[in-house]
Amino acid sequence: MRLTDCLPLVALAIAGLAGCAASPSRDYLARPAGTVAVGTAMLTLTEPQSGREMPLRVAYPKSPGPHPVVVFSHGAQCYAQQYAVITDVWAAHGYVVILPDHLDSPNNATPPKPDRDLLLRQRIADLAAALDGVGEIAARAGVPGGVDVDRVAIAGHSFGGMLAMIQAGLPVLGPDGQPVSYRHPRVRAAVIMSGVGALPGITSDAGYAGLTLPLIATGGTLDIGDVGGPVKFPWEWRLSGYDLAPAGDKFRVALENGDHYLGGLMCLPNRGGPPDPEGARIDAALTLAFLDAYLRDDAVALDYLRTADITALSGGRVRYARK
Repeated sequence: MRLTDCLPLVALAIAGLAGCAASPSRDYLARPAGTVAVGTAMLTLTEPQSGREMPLRVAYPKSPGPHPVVVFSHGAQCYAQQYAVITDVWAAHGYVVILPDHLDSPNNATPPKPDRDLLLRQRIADLAAALDGVGEIAARAGVPGGVDVDRVAIAGHSFGGMLAMIQAGLPVLGPDGQPVSYRHPRVRAAVIMSGVGALPGITSDAGYAGLTLPLIATGGTLDIGDVGGPVKFPWEWRLSGYDLAPAGDKFRVALENGDHYLGGLMCLPNRGGPPDPEGARIDAALTLAFLDAYLRDDAVALDYLRTADITALSGGRVRYARK
């Protein structure tokens, strides 16, 4: 056999090896929801700025710690417990998830009248108190083995996504129009679900340069930016945490035909289109990979985020980007 006759076979062998190399060693989209039993606790924490007793939902793994922590901010007028479809998956894989009930949550007996500035400032204080108190909260919740206070992420949905970005480095415009940073020193990474772009009088496009921490932004092609004003932003606006942030450890997950509420599976049960369990599973899996990469320093998870063909692995459901 001549060498030239062997070349097609060599080419096929190389292509096969390349295909094997491109296959992820751990496909998060094919992983089970989690094998660790999840416990929950309800307690309150005194928020020192206002003195109010802030209710908290704590989801935790019933396995030996110390565990990494995620502090999660719910959307406007949403139920914190309505995010269990995502947050309990994290807990089942070894994360303690702390979910404050902000003033506007319907879990509160008498939610205040809508006041953007009041709610914004109180939410900033709520999250700072929760981040400051992760160790105390875990101890009072009875988390086995406690938590690792050096491995903490911030997360949030919608209005809560903006608050998560603020804790991660997005400055807020003060009364004089000058940017003020509330970046919390304990935050190592941020998960932004259906977040927001710049809003007049609150943030600016330039402020997103402050998002230098690792960040994953999720949303959907039906997830329009409706914030109650005359302008309806396109779905891409919800992913500004990725699009406007500087490059480096940034990831974007856009679900084809995904809406703001995953069909009522999170935030509020009576909003959105048909329930979207596939979208919830995808969001939970890819954000879990992100948390593993940046809170556990898991090299396999990081390689998955950086190299795997997420669009193909999701059957075309995800428009994926990284930078």
